[in-house]
Amino acid sequence: MKKEILPKNQLTYRLLTLPGLAGFMMLYIIPFAISLYLSMIDNNVARNFIGLGNFTDVLTNSAFLLAIKNTVLFLAAYLPLNIILPLFMALLIQRVSPKGKAFFTFIFMLPMIIPTGSMVFFWKSIFGINGIVNGAFFSLNPVDWLNTDHARSIIIFILTWKNAGYNMILFIAGLEFIPKEYYEFSAIEGAGDLQTFLRVTLPCLYPTLFFVLIMTVINSFSSFKEIYLLSGAYPHQSIYMLQHYMNNQFAALNYQKLSAASYILSLVFVAISIVIFRKQSEAYRR
Repeated sequence: MKKEILPKNQLTYRLLTLPGLAGFMMLYIIPFAISLYLSMIDNNVARNFIGLGNFTDVLTNSAFLLAIKNTVLFLAAYLPLNIILPLFMALLIQRVSPKGKAFFTFIFMLPMIIPTGSMVFFWKSIFGINGIVNGAFFSLNPVDWLNTDHARSIIIFILTWKNAGYNMILFIAGLEFIPKEYYEFSAIEGAGDLQTFLRVTLPCLYPTLFFVLIMTVINSFSSFKEIYLLSGAYPHQSIYMLQHYMNNQFAALNYQKLSAASYILSLVFVAISIVIFRKQSEAYRR
């Protein structure tokens, strides 16, 4: 008779969860509660309760509103570009031989393994005041490209170059799980490439598509270090992002405004997540 590996005592199970629960409390719940407290006081000295005063100040702050506007414009261009382009690349790579697939996958993944410092130095040598672009085309009147209205387009281009390979790998993995019989049946029915993509490939890629969307949103908000190293703490107004506002509030020790802004962003992220998961559920029901 085999011995039971797990004990029957439920108390033992609960004790085993204590380390994880303690870590969750220390790293998430307690900081969350402290931030809520900080967002409702005037400063760290007097600590007078002012309710939603910090939230009102943040929502009427011109720097915060500018950061919101720039972040929305950035995401409006960055998200579609980093979903459509990697999907297109994945569909093309699926058509080549296994050796060619490995080669192109390595090429497109290469930007992700380049250290951030080296990447920033490379792009500054291209778009900097003494960069290659100015040397080749604007030697008489050099332009500081990252301090012009073209800065947002340049940042989107650089981050797409860096992150598109990751989304491409996810789409390739999703394409591998689509049964070949679906394509064979589509060919028998006389469907063209576009019809096959819309009626076979795209519906089967819905789970991957939603995952890529979520990961792209997360990656877009974790790209602050690249933007910061390229443009500094106070960049051109077209690329002054939410991360700049948060970082500057932290540097100024304005924890009350920082906490209020964090809660506002958290509510926005929760709302976006709910919409994404509802759309995903609706897609599965079809």
